[in-house]
Amino acid sequence: MRCATNTSPCRAAIAAAVLLCVVRCLIADPLPSVTIKTAPASSPSAFGETAESAFAFPGQCDFLLSPPPQGWTTVSGITFTVELPSNAPPAQVLVFVQDWDYFWYQQLLSGRAAPGSLKAFAADFSPEASGWEPRGHHGAWHYRVLMSPQKVGVRLFSEEAGAGSARLANLKAVQRRDSGPPKIRNVRTSARSVPRYSRFEITCDLPDRYTNPFDEEQVALYAEFKTPSGRIVRVDGFYACDFYREVKADGDDLYPQGRPSWRARFAPSELGRHSFTLHARDSFGSASWGPGEFEAVPSSSPGFARVSKKDSRFFEFDDGSPLFPIGHNIRSPFDSRMDQIFKWKQRWEEGSSAYERYFKAMGGNGENLTEIWSAAWSLGLEWTPRWRGYHGIGQYNMMNAWEMDNVLASAEANRILINYVVHNHGKFGTLDDKEWEHNPFNAANGGYLALPEEYFTDPRAIKSFRSLMRYIISRWSHSTSIFAWELWSELDLTGSNKDGIPNYRRPEAVDWHRLMGRAIKDMDPYDHMITTHVCTDYTRQNVQIVALPEIDFAALDAYHSSPDPLHIVPLMVQTAEFNNQFGKPVLVTEFGGSPFASGIKHLHDTLHAALWASPAIALGGCPMFWWWQLIEEENFYPMFAGLARFMNGEDRRGTNMVMTVPSLTLNSAPAAGFAVRCLQSNEKAYGWIFCSDFDSVDEDDPPSGGIVLTLQQMSEGSFDVEFWNTVEGKPVASTVVPSSEHILTVDVPAFTRDIAFKVRKRR
Repeated sequence: MRCATNTSPCRAAIAAAVLLCVVRCLIADPLPSVTIKTAPASSPSAFGETAESAFAFPGQCDFLLSPPPQGWTTVSGITFTVELPSNAPPAQVLVFVQDWDYFWYQQLLSGRAAPGSLKAFAADFSPEASGWEPRGHHGAWHYRVLMSPQKVGVRLFSEEAGAGSARLANLKAVQRRDSGPPKIRNVRTSARSVPRYSRFEITCDLPDRYTNPFDEEQVALYAEFKTPSGRIVRVDGFYACDFYREVKADGDDLYPQGRPSWRARFAPSELGRHSFTLHARDSFGSASWGPGEFEAVPSSSPGFARVSKKDSRFFEFDDGSPLFPIGHNIRSPFDSRMDQIFKWKQRWEEGSSAYERYFKAMGGNGENLTEIWSAAWSLGLEWTPRWRGYHGIGQYNMMNAWEMDNVLASAEANRILINYVVHNHGKFGTLDDKEWEHNPFNAANGGYLALPEEYFTDPRAIKSFRSLMRYIISRWSHSTSIFAWELWSELDLTGSNKDGIPNYRRPEAVDWHRLMGRAIKDMDPYDHMITTHVCTDYTRQNVQIVALPEIDFAALDAYHSSPDPLHIVPLMVQTAEFNNQFGKPVLVTEFGGSPFASGIKHLHDTLHAALWASPAIALGGCPMFWWWQLIEEENFYPMFAGLARFMNGEDRRGTNMVMTVPSLTLNSAPAAGFAVRCLQSNEKAYGWIFCSDFDSVDEDDPPSGGIVLTLQQMSEGSFDVEFWNTVEGKPVASTVVPSSEHILTVDVPAFTRDIAFKVRKRR
């Protein structure tokens, strides 16, 4: 679908002996130091080693510090002197840092600045420093607080009266020095035993010295698991920060919680005792830890979603049970176009906590699949530093990563699968819903790509995408709730069409999918399915991409502009016919009238038709309705529940089922005004009979009776036939019918608008 803190510090009681020790150590440190320019808060001018700032106590005066040439992360501390005029009261001194996400940390220094004298101070900036206090959050001081902070400064304050001008002088930075191989410390595990296919998590600490912990050339952690069968599974570790969330009516607020750590996640597929070892490497060397152990115990989980081995048009789970996806798209918690199209209420831009409500309702109504985008405005990892939480290319958004952890946990609790979309078209497109102007890869923003299509060919961009996927896989691939990695949503809308050739039709886009698909399959220890997506309908597909062995199933839209809600049915049939040639499942991940919506009745009828036609069409599952807020507001959820009951325990795989159009007769003549779709083999059938003009039928109209259904090419024997009321989602009639000369004829119960049926040969 085409779319589009201010904390004030206060005094803290710090142990004088500890701070005095820090001061002495920093002043005596023989390491080379660099001079830092200072700027008083009252002036934009830069000064050398000395700065002055007027003060009026009680109150405060600030000196803002400019970073050293190589940045604040090269600093392990600062030393400086403070001079107050002789008529000033004594003043306390603190150093503060407002990090790149605007979170505040402060360190109250030992001693006071005395009037009429020069007083030396020192502040410890090392990651191990104990004197830093968070304000307005519960994050712990750590190395990356100093990554491009918004502010670093010295504050003088006093509760006694006095005015004048204070001087900050002899300001120096003590350079940081790191050496020695990494040490793996404080190893903790989530449990001694976990259910099969559930998460086993290892948490540990590495040296806090990495400006980019997401760059495996700078630092890498991985775990090796030995399964009971002797198989070795390697899982990459990842850097993570915890947060806590305040849920509000107009969105969520996140605040840091504790100190960042390193983690590795693993989902055992074998029962029994597993052992594991940890390995780390950086520019200083390598280290190992272990072994550790845990046990995998039985569970009810069916495992990961797969393309069916019995019938490659459909899906199944690891345990061999069939998977018929039923669900709807929830791209992000909100869609701003809802207010433009459906104007009857005010809607707030909710945060990711809304997924908990959505998933609970979905799970309670038999849904099992949704789609979520990793978009700049929701759950994305990489974007422009001008947006809070983002820090450019290769520096991932830890707030959104933590939120995705919680989204995934909620999905697992409600047995919802997630089609995870890595990139939406707008990020790398100038045609529709263009976000290229904000993209950090854009040369106009300091990146290295002149045009968005260069993302598919530039070696640096290819390396960057591989790194992004490495992080995504290391953090979330363990979850059986990850249905697939969808590399692009609306790939056909990427690029700039600079030469008149759509980007997705260029050989470079095909090569990119081949290369990245292989890379992901090499990285993903659980071999999740991979897909990519185009908009509008099947006529937009690039068959060269769909046919790639690295693409496991086809994903696309099924929008139309017809006023007839039943137009979705032939469109679904055409979609299946076009894609079945590839021997892969096809999944419609967006539909719902036109791309710009339709009236409520039209959308309701379109959804109803798509749901009940889907078992009778050779698609991988039911199409995924786009207007997710409408589903909640109009309570369309029971529509999904009815289909889920109909398909419960059913299996369309491996029986050579084909799409057919059985005959419908009334009084021995063709039943005018009625249509039918069916997916059948010679021993089984799923079908939907419906009035061919939904708009002409009212729910209060008398039911139509006397229709006879005839199925051809059925095997000899007796068949159980069951008819279902599609509004209530329950069976209304069942009978046993014998076939004669491979023909099965059955009387259809009276119905008002439509009725579904199931046929199965008796054993």
